[in-house]
Amino acid sequence: MLKHTKCSINVFTFTHIILIMILNSYFKLLKLFSFVFLLVLVSCKHKANFSELREVSYSQEIAPIINSNCTFSGCHGDSVFQEFKLTNYDKVINAGVTAGAPEKSELYKVLKTLNKEEIMPRKPYAPLSEKQIQLIYVWIGQGAKNN
Repeated sequence: MLKHTKCSINVFTFTHIILIMILNSYFKLLKLFSFVFLLVLVSCKHKANFSELREVSYSQEIAPIINSNCTFSGCHGDSVFQEFKLTNYDKVINAGVTAGAPEKSELYKVLKTLNKEEIMPRKPYAPLSEKQIQLIYVWIGQGAKNN
């Protein structure tokens, strides 16, 4: 004659083992899906091919954007009190442009940041248009030439 308690313990143990196996499989699948998701996320990042785009001119396109949006009195003009002056090509480059790498360039970063303390131009001035930001991005990506 079988004792009822031994049978229920065995059933409980068996159920426990099955549950652990299911959870273990679930966590392995979760790890696998997480890995695949991260792999896809990283692999989707691509670099722009700047050589296929028309050349952006500093003097004709970038300088007018900077002069009309950044070099006001009290901003990045030629005042003695300003740390980053943007009044000519050399000063723009020295203010944090990494030629060929827009994502590493401070000039581009401060235009695209979501941080209200860092974004330029600051209020009450209007932000640059997306087209202006794209021109700056392409110009930096093409080597930030003085053309």
